[in-house]
Amino acid sequence: MLANMISVFLKQHKNVCTAKEIRANFEDSLGGQVALAQLSAITNLMNSQQKIGTPVKEHMLKLMGFFVEGEDNRAELDVNTQIEIVFKSLTKEFTSFRTAYNLGNKAHALT
Repeated sequence: MLANMISVFLKQHKNVCTAKEIRANFEDSLGGQVALAQLSAITNLMNSQQKIGTPVKEHMLKLMGFFVEGEDNRAELDVNTQIEIVFKSLTKEFTSFRTAYNLGNKAHALT
């Protein structure tokens, strides 16, 4: 199977002169896989919920792993989106923390 893949790869790049062109062509052919990996990372983030009794540190490390996975696959999540994902994933015990954070940010925006 690998030999067949190499043969196909060589045929596709027969007229390509530089390594840069080969790399660009190869990245284009993998574009669908990158998009799928981005979707997978974002789906993992959106579906992550802290389980009752799970320490916050453990939950945050899990989320950080998903953020890194998304970043590695060129998913672009701005800071505010990341913060929202984290807050929505926490248990109801953290509602007051979220409220305090949001009020603090509004106070900074008003001054």
